[in-house]
Amino acid sequence: MVDRLTQLLKENACLYGLICRDPTPIDIELMAQLGYHLVWLDLEHCLLAPSEAVRLGRTITHLGMVPLVRIPELARTHVQLFLDEGIQILVVPDIRDVEQVRNLVTLGKYPPLGQRGVSSTSAGTDYTLGADPQQTLAEINKATRLMALIESDQGYQRLDAMLAVEGLDMVGVGTRDWTTSLGLTDAQAQAQLEPKIARIITRATKADKMVILNISSPEQARRYQVLGARIFLLGVDITIKRAALAEKIDRFL
Repeated sequence: MVDRLTQLLKENACLYGLICRDPTPIDIELMAQLGYHLVWLDLEHCLLAPSEAVRLGRTITHLGMVPLVRIPELARTHVQLFLDEGIQILVVPDIRDVEQVRNLVTLGKYPPLGQRGVSSTSAGTDYTLGADPQQTLAEINKATRLMALIESDQGYQRLDAMLAVEGLDMVGVGTRDWTTSLGLTDAQAQAQLEPKIARIITRATKADKMVILNISSPEQARRYQVLGARIFLLGVDITIKRAALAEKIDRFL
C-alpha cells in the first residue's frame, strides 16, 4: 500500500475533501480533476452498499486521492472488510471511551499493535505479502489510519486517555450530533464548542495524531491550521448539489 496521505501532506500545506453520501464515479473523477485530496464515503448516514464503497474507494485511490470510510459502528465485519479492500482511513463514529479505541486498534492493526487478520490476496496488500511479509505488514500498519470521531461531552472528557492509545492515528469532531445532544442552537453551539475544538486540535497535535475537521470558511481553516490541523472537509456532496440546483433554477423563477 502506498502511503498516499503522507505524500500529499509533504506536497501541500493543507488537504481538502468532501463528505459523500450520494457519490458516483463521475463525482469522484470531477473531484480529482478539481484538486480535492480526500473523499469521505459515509456509510453511517446513507445506504451505500459496502461493495460499492469498495469499488469507489479503489477508484479514489487510482485517481491519486485518499479514500476514507465512516463505518456505521465498530465491528470486526466492518473494520476487516474495508481495510482489506484498500481503504486507507477508517472512521468510527461517536467514540466515547478508551476501551472503544483499544478495540479499534485491536481490529484495525496487524500485530504487534493489534490482532487484525492477515490475507495474502487483498487490495490492501496489493494482492501479495511480498518477499518479507512482516515488513509488508509493518508498512501497511503505518499507511493505514484509524480515526476516532468525538461527538459528545463523554468522548471529549476522555480525550487525553484516547490520544495515549498507540495505534490510534487520527481524531475528528462531529459537531452536529454533539450540539444536538446538548440542545444548543447554532449560535450557542459555536460559542460552546469552539474552545473544545481548539483543545482537541492542540492536544492531538501534541500527541502526534492528525486531525480532520469540517470547515465553513477559509478564515476558519486558517484559524485551525495555526493550531495544528491540516486536513479539512468542505461540506457534504448532497448539500453542495442542492445549492447548485437551487441557484440554477432560482434564476428563472
